[in-house]
Amino acid sequence: MPPEKITPSTPIRVLVVDDDVVDRLRLVRLLNQAPGCTFIIEEVVDKAGAVAALKTKAFDCVLLDFRLPDGDGMDLLKEIHAAAGECPPVIMQTTLDHAETAIETLAQGAQDYLVKGRFNSAELHRAIRHAIQRDQLVKERNRLTTELQTALARVKTLEGLLPMCAWCKKMFQNEKGEWQTFDAYIGRHTNVIISHGVCSECELKYFNQKT
Repeated sequence: MPPEKITPSTPIRVLVVDDDVVDRLRLVRLLNQAPGCTFIIEEVVDKAGAVAALKTKAFDCVLLDFRLPDGDGMDLLKEIHAAAGECPPVIMQTTLDHAETAIETLAQGAQDYLVKGRFNSAELHRAIRHAIQRDQLVKERNRLTTELQTALARVKTLEGLLPMCAWCKKMFQNEKGEWQTFDAYIGRHTNVIISHGVCSECELKYFNQKT
């Protein structure tokens, strides 16, 4: 479920996904020590628990362990995105301090990458805030892109009244007073390609006349 847009005074809903009880306790302690911010924390210990929680509840951020009993790494990140639909921002945590792993994790949709034991409460709080802000910017960009594509599609669609000559059936084209055939008008203003055939009445009238 997508979360509501947060403000600086809004409690941040965090899903902690980690099977190591010591690491979970440390994360909760660091979150509770963050100055000027309140966190609502839910903890799960495996991939299945994370997917289930994301399907039924709204979170502002996910703190995800790289290795879990039933999945790990990039595959887990992909599945969470697929299961949750519009997934909240994910911060991957790992004991691996590898640049290649960090780059691949970000490429698969994570907003940040933290090495366990190398961040304090302020750094964790800042990472969560930045991840949420970047995620909101991306989703706003996607929303605007979708609206633009819809608007462009509507430009290609004829709407309203179509001026047509009652006698020859030509269509009015522009401010110069030029008229054109129906086929040309439709081809100019839409993506429709006109194909021609003969209806049964015209076939009988013009091609099957008895002499």
